[in-house]
Amino acid sequence: MINNQHTPKNRYPATWLGMGILLIFLLSGCSDDSTTTSAEDPDSNLRTRFNLQTLGEIPYPPDNPPVQERIALGRLIYFDPILGGEKDVACATCHHPNFAFADLRQFAAGVSGSGLGPNRILSNSAVSGAPIELVPRSSPTVFNTAFNGDETGQPSHRGLQFWDGRRAGLEEQASGPIASRIEMRGDAYPGTNAEAEAAALDSVIARLRAIPEYIDRFRLAFPEEAAGIPAGDPAIIDSANYVRAIAAYERELVTRNSAYDRYVLGDDNALNSQQKHGLELFYEKAKCVECHSSPMFSNFSFVVHGTPQEGGGKSVIPGDDCGREEHTLNADDRYAFRVPSLRNVELTAPYMHDGVFESLEEVVRFHNDGAQPRHSAITDEMLDERLREPLGLTNDEVLAVAAFLRALTDPGTALPAYLMTVPQQVPSGLTPVFGVSDPGSGKK
Repeated sequence: MINNQHTPKNRYPATWLGMGILLIFLLSGCSDDSTTTSAEDPDSNLRTRFNLQTLGEIPYPPDNPPVQERIALGRLIYFDPILGGEKDVACATCHHPNFAFADLRQFAAGVSGSGLGPNRILSNSAVSGAPIELVPRSSPTVFNTAFNGDETGQPSHRGLQFWDGRRAGLEEQASGPIASRIEMRGDAYPGTNAEAEAAALDSVIARLRAIPEYIDRFRLAFPEEAAGIPAGDPAIIDSANYVRAIAAYERELVTRNSAYDRYVLGDDNALNSQQKHGLELFYEKAKCVECHSSPMFSNFSFVVHGTPQEGGGKSVIPGDDCGREEHTLNADDRYAFRVPSLRNVELTAPYMHDGVFESLEEVVRFHNDGAQPRHSAITDEMLDERLREPLGLTNDEVLAVAAFLRALTDPGTALPAYLMTVPQQVPSGLTPVFGVSDPGSGKK
């Protein structure tokens, strides 16, 4: 009996013992391989788990393909103060490359101003002497507007523009600001809004037609249209070609080289651990993706988000800004604003349609607290239901989400340099918007 109690020590022959050791070794090797794969899995899993994507091909309009001469022409017009009613502002005044094609202001400052960006100061109309007010909304960036969604939310050359979506496509948008008194028109054209808008466009076309260099450049930019027009004939410059030229330039301002983009394309080190954690929160606990989806980080819907009202407001309710309703005049659209893209959001503070938040952390905390503090007229029932409940993010999680948002930054690092710079001169002979390096630009 005693011997039987000790037999387990010797029950396996040496051959079997050796095979057992070999099996253990092989299993250990498999375990090591498994550990290596596991270490790589988190990044692969994030990409597949959330179906992460980068921007695709630019959706060009059938009648406005990327013609280099047209893009170059649009760039000159974009920076030329000849567009301003009082010849002191251009598109770039509120959408300047120094400021990620925005202006870093709470409210845009157009006609009568001096300086650029945060340092711009308004004065009185040079025509009437009347004061010019601030634009009641902040200037959105022109970066990536080529991918704005249409009414279905899909990227389109008919993508909705402005905070209230009142224009469809960059071509249609290009004729809007020149007709706005406080943006570009000033007091150069009297009459009702409709009359002034028509007068503004007619005047801009007439001004461009009076400049021989613009006539030549329009012929190069639109060769098919120029085929039936005699050389030197200003008829080549019309409203259709004018807006197509500006849109051709703006459509090329696409940034797809952010840390996020590099990560999606396989660079596991493009995002740090905090940003990866923020990415997970963005898609899950923070629920950001419910509105900020797609490679543009927007579904381009119109949402009542409850942002507190600041600034002069617009026309539906004096002193207030009713968002989409200002365009549709439908009370069901009251306080609904277009969901903005989050690409380059780090570069375009302050945030929301009225620039009420200074930092990304403030914006995240606003949503984390169930849209508080809120516009006094927006009830829980009016607020989008996805925003009503607090999210329960910790302070570290708020910081992680903000860190991920900063990973969406690309200030045009892969774009041709000429797209990002102010031309040394423009055909009108006027000074391009504050030249290449204005000392009062406020550039950081």
